[in-house]
Amino acid sequence: MSTVAPVLPAPLTAAVQDAPPRSGRRRLVVAALLTVVGLGALLFWALAVGAGERAPDTTGLPAAGRLVEWGLPIATLAGRVAAVGTVGTLLFAAVLLPGRGALPDESRRALRATAAWALTWVAATAIGALLTLSRLVGSAPMDLSWASLRVFVEETGAGRAALFGVVLAAVVAATASRCTAAGARILLAVALTALVLPVLLSGHSSAAEDHLAAVTTLAVHVVAATVWIGGLLALLVHGRRVAAAATAAPRYSRLALACFLVTAGSGVLAAWLVLGGSGAVLDALGSGYGALLLAKTAGLVLLGLIGWQHRRRTLPRLRAGDGRGFRRFAAGEVLPMLATVALAVALAASPPPTASTAPTAPAATSGPGDGAAFEPMAGHDHGELSVGVLVDDERFHVAGPVAAGSRVTVFNSGDATVTLTADDGSFDLVVPSGSLSTFQAPGQPGEHPFTSGHSTSFADVLVVE
Repeated sequence: MSTVAPVLPAPLTAAVQDAPPRSGRRRLVVAALLTVVGLGALLFWALAVGAGERAPDTTGLPAAGRLVEWGLPIATLAGRVAAVGTVGTLLFAAVLLPGRGALPDESRRALRATAAWALTWVAATAIGALLTLSRLVGSAPMDLSWASLRVFVEETGAGRAALFGVVLAAVVAATASRCTAAGARILLAVALTALVLPVLLSGHSSAAEDHLAAVTTLAVHVVAATVWIGGLLALLVHGRRVAAAATAAPRYSRLALACFLVTAGSGVLAAWLVLGGSGAVLDALGSGYGALLLAKTAGLVLLGLIGWQHRRRTLPRLRAGDGRGFRRFAAGEVLPMLATVALAVALAASPPPTASTAPTAPAATSGPGDGAAFEPMAGHDHGELSVGVLVDDERFHVAGPVAAGSRVTVFNSGDATVTLTADDGSFDLVVPSGSLSTFQAPGQPGEHPFTSGHSTSFADVLVVE
């Protein structure tokens, strides 16, 4: 599921502008701060559960440091929350309370908040991309080279998703506060496009056996969940007047029911596709990944029950002119929604059991050029985003087999410029010291020995499947 952020100064300011003065505003700020702290604590607990028992690092490969390991999930959660806020406020202005002709005041305030949410989304996405690259190459953010950053953005799915996401969210931020209802609908489509790019270009679903079905299912899941959570958050913050809530809440209720059903169905199907069938899903329940999956499912069931109570009790009261019960109930519903967002971030960062528990060969010990054994790239294997070949001052390190025709990432952590030259001529590239590069794997499956021109002791084999 994709969505919401622990550090939200600009959007919180926009939300406070819609709150009642003095005591009401103070209560909103305190509640927001407590929510931020709670989400952060839940996120790191869930990450610890999803990580399970990490294998010891026996390869001596560099680590990016604690700043990256702690900062990346925070930036990811911040981006998800900001995406929820952006989509929700646009949905409020474009669908829930669009008005006829000129937009009502509530919708205009929501669009001003959209600009703040989208700016937060831009910042979180850019920071997250930088930290992702740092983690990929095992280097502190300040030590990254511009050449590595260029390769990351131009030649990796995660880098391209970050670039397009920043551009699209920046467009929303620059134009939201001045758009009409029709413009809000266009910007809503732009925001949803930015939302699904990371799903389409990277993620666990990219490694699933049925790639197209897995990616499509997860994209639908992310969109439905974001619309569901964002719509309620915007309705709670910007639909405070009883008249506005009475118009927008029934529309949201119908939309929320559809989103709930789509989120539940697509979530089950996505788990089935990513893990590889019903038997694998059952086997995964005993792992940390499975525990997070169960927790997220429990949250979804709870939200379904709360939504049913909404339709049964608070909507009739709202139609009768009593908006206090609706606001209290909606505020209570938003909290478990945000909790499921934090769980979703941790779930996406946790390796599925089929990948993390698969047997791996020990580190190669028979000398360079023996392609029969592969070593675990401790700290460098992050699903689809991984270093395929790492170079140090002593030798090549090949992570494992690669798919025919895929992009293979190379990071040179050594002090000398090296080359990777295949004996059959299928690839040949120069990788300067401290830089990231990529090349296209041969299209023909088999073993492809390669050497380096700078030293005869550097030799290994790339296995293409």
